[in-house]
Amino acid sequence: MALITSDECASRVRAGNVDRLYLFYGKDSGALEPFAKKLAHKLCPKDARMMNLHSFDAKAMDMEQLSDAVSVLPMFAERVVVTVSGLNMEELDKTRGDLLRRIIGDIPETTVVIISAPGEELYKNRKSLSDKNKRFADYCAKLGTVCEFSFKSVAQSGRYIVGAMNARGVKVSRSDAEYLAKLCLCDTSHINMEIEKLSAYAMDLKEVARADIDALCIKKIESDGFGLALNILNSNARFVFERIGELKAQNYEPLQILAIINMSLADIYRAKLAKSAGLPADSCAEIFAYPKNRLFAVKNAYSDCANISIGRIRRTAVLLSDTELKMKTVSMNTETAYLALEQFAATAMTER
Repeated sequence: MALITSDECASRVRAGNVDRLYLFYGKDSGALEPFAKKLAHKLCPKDARMMNLHSFDAKAMDMEQLSDAVSVLPMFAERVVVTVSGLNMEELDKTRGDLLRRIIGDIPETTVVIISAPGEELYKNRKSLSDKNKRFADYCAKLGTVCEFSFKSVAQSGRYIVGAMNARGVKVSRSDAEYLAKLCLCDTSHINMEIEKLSAYAMDLKEVARADIDALCIKKIESDGFGLALNILNSNARFVFERIGELKAQNYEPLQILAIINMSLADIYRAKLAKSAGLPADSCAEIFAYPKNRLFAVKNAYSDCANISIGRIRRTAVLLSDTELKMKTVSMNTETAYLALEQFAATAMTER
């Protein structure tokens, strides 16, 4: 079967079309893992789980025990359900990988195997699985259902936040929900933590405002990159040094901060080049294969790059590259590395 969405998978199961094998993989572990658990519990009701639900951690599973669990007949139930969590084929040697393929290649009619493979480490770049994980996904697609859980778009995550908050008796506007989604980069695990926090805070108020989100929610550091890059290009020293100081207080590594600035500087550079060529933001996102959860980065860059010259962006990128090379090749303690980061920012903001 070809790759399908989680919604399509759920619809098929509700219609009674249950496959013997499911592979769920993707970067959005906060959406993937609850879905896999919910499917396992639907296919193996509560009163049958003690004898018919078998769970394995891929990092420590015994292949013989896995084979036995897959081949055993159900006891007083319709089926046996076997779950394997945390799979990354790059971590399995050839012998164990071949054994796993052999086991799932001969699943009895009374057994369902659900394999979860969450995390960004499965990918060799922003969009493509590593070779071993790609070959395994292709193999599973011939035997059953394969779903990828990529990060949702800002609009999709915003709708999810509104619904989740409403279910807890708390109101939030669509625009503020999308703002929170951007801060969390549409990572469902991060979003769920912030929803719990905001819901507890607003228990009496029954409503969450933008100021509450700013005061209570923790940004993913990647969401800081655009603000830092843009304010460096616009020579807003107060914002830049205050934010670097806040990140330092949160114990972020200087190289990590430099990396997020670099990522957003690249967003702005691509947007400037595409806009100069008369291309719309959607075309830029398509050309550079932006994932759904980062489409807003292109749109933000398009709206903010108008008064920034290509030459200024290039000179800042060169300074950043020189600073990164220095950090990686010269022995520095944390204080010295932060000084190098601040020197880069100061020099870049005086460039014209």
